[in-house]
Amino acid sequence: MRRMMVTMLFALLLTGCAAPSREASAASPPSPAVRSAPAPEAENMSSSMVESAARPMPEEEVLAAYERAERIYGWFDLAPLPSSGQPVTMNSRTYYPVDMKGFEDLEDLRTYLRGLFSQELADRLLDGKTARIQYQDVNGVLCVSGEERERSAEKGQIRVESEQLEETLYSVNVMVELLGEDGETVVGLESWSFPYAYVNDRWVFTDFRLVY
Repeated sequence: MRRMMVTMLFALLLTGCAAPSREASAASPPSPAVRSAPAPEAENMSSSMVESAARPMPEEEVLAAYERAERIYGWFDLAPLPSSGQPVTMNSRTYYPVDMKGFEDLEDLRTYLRGLFSQELADRLLDGKTARIQYQDVNGVLCVSGEERERSAEKGQIRVESEQLEETLYSVNVMVELLGEDGETVVGLESWSFPYAYVNDRWVFTDFRLVY
């Protein structure tokens, strides 16, 4: 945040032999930074994700955003949100009520996703068509359908780096080792790039997926 200091000097010229005197008003201390309100208890979003103006992002903040995106995207591809209660069948799928404070209905989940993903990406995750794990409102309650899966045995170590492309655009570059049948020998390398952009006054991923 840019800090500005304003100093006002007042000079009083006195008659006779008196020497001139000066007064300087003390600079007002800068106001404390205004931080965004915390997200639901499931996870706190970084204040860097919602800004009043675009600013350069330290690499550690970009990489931390990627880690959060990876974890949250996993709710749709790796493991569902915790659930409990009686199952409900809808459109030939079995749903269970989500058991996590702060996620009462689908709009709560949508709002949470918009803190990290673009509107288009959030809508795609919740459209009930493409995600492996799906969420729906059932009788006004957020419910989930889908089972946990294992990580791919063909994927090894992952390296993540950030690259600034423009003032309001970063690329998170992810390189994944491809393993042979023995699950240990590296036989290739797979690479992905995910845009992290300043859109509608917030930093969001405009495209994303799990790489394992």
